[in-house]
Amino acid sequence: MWHNCVACVRNNGVAHSRQVKEKLPPRWRPGIALHCAYLVAAREFADISRKGGDIPYLSHLMAVSALVMEHGGTEDQAAAALLHDVLEDSPISANSLTWELMAAEVPAESAHNIVAIVQGTSDGVYGQERSPATWHERKTKYHQHLAAKPSDDPSILVSLADKVHNAESTLVQVRAGQTLDEIFANFNFGRAGQEMNYRGLLAAFKKHSTQNPSLARLVTRLERAIEEIFTP
Repeated sequence: MWHNCVACVRNNGVAHSRQVKEKLPPRWRPGIALHCAYLVAAREFADISRKGGDIPYLSHLMAVSALVMEHGGTEDQAAAALLHDVLEDSPISANSLTWELMAAEVPAESAHNIVAIVQGTSDGVYGQERSPATWHERKTKYHQHLAAKPSDDPSILVSLADKVHNAESTLVQVRAGQTLDEIFANFNFGRAGQEMNYRGLLAAFKKHSTQNPSLARLVTRLERAIEEIFTP
């Protein structure tokens, strides 16, 4: 029996070694852009939690960046995912963010690309009125802006990953027994507004996925989450 166990361990070791050798290299290696983006995000959102709980907001930014990486994104897109809320929810400006990235030795082209992607995912800027009175108009304009983009715009994947993580996080709450009224109590708009927003976003993303098949898996996840959340 002992010899059999030893043989099993050896065989497993050989198999594992073979699997390691057969692993493909990563599409890209994390560099200064991703590192700097993480440091900025961690600093700007250090004292912020996700709505309705005490989960650090940074967890959302990291999850969105992970989804971008898992679905073919570049390092610039992954870095922008970490920063996708920074222009809306912190006083840092686009110019300041660009200069901060370059000061940290992020190449100028990459820094400008990252900030452009962040701007492309934002439907407003810090300090802009975000009352329920302006919410519907702002979201509708963003849906139109999103739908009008070229399907290979790098901000689309980041925005889609953001919405997927938000929707799937909401779905976890729904499955845990929370009502939509409870879940959306801390948002600017309740169930009807949230459903309008999600379905408007979904329509734009589905349009782009017909031209950009790399988006299809995330679009499917978003659609499934939306249907389960809002179907009685």
